[in-house]
Amino acid sequence: MREERIPKERALEDINILIERLALLHVAYARTLERELPPERAKELTEKAILEYGRLAAESVTQKLEEQGLAPTLANYRLGKDLPSMGWDYGPIGMPPEKPHGKISKVTRCPLAEVWKSLGEEGLRLGRYYCWVDQAKYAAYGKGYRCLHDKNTMDGDDCCVIRVELEAPEE
Repeated sequence: MREERIPKERALEDINILIERLALLHVAYARTLERELPPERAKELTEKAILEYGRLAAESVTQKLEEQGLAPTLANYRLGKDLPSMGWDYGPIGMPPEKPHGKISKVTRCPLAEVWKSLGEEGLRLGRYYCWVDQAKYAAYGKGYRCLHDKNTMDGDDCCVIRVELEAPEE
């Protein structure tokens, strides 16, 4: 059997289709909860679902690291394949001198946010709930990790800045 190769552009197009569907799925379940339940309860259940999703994502990353014989550290997190290698545009930023332990990423393109923004005010509001997944993933993944969104395009910022702090350096 001959291995088929697809062009990078086609792979990126396919990834973007899946990302769009994930974004729409999130809006669909959050919207459904809001239509069926009181607002506070709908928000609470949406948050619970995102927290569970983050926990499952962290478990997946940890399992992939274990399969590679790697420890679940912050430095190894990306090696656990949390996000596709294409679709998002992001890069590291240095930690501030007063909090040197951890990492900061600047996300200049989030295809999920692009979909939610295209849905107007409701899409922005419901999509923003999804962003809690970052805090959930790191809380479930490590001991003492603290994840913060210093900036978020869903809040009107020009990019997302996601900071993960550690109390002390990891071994």
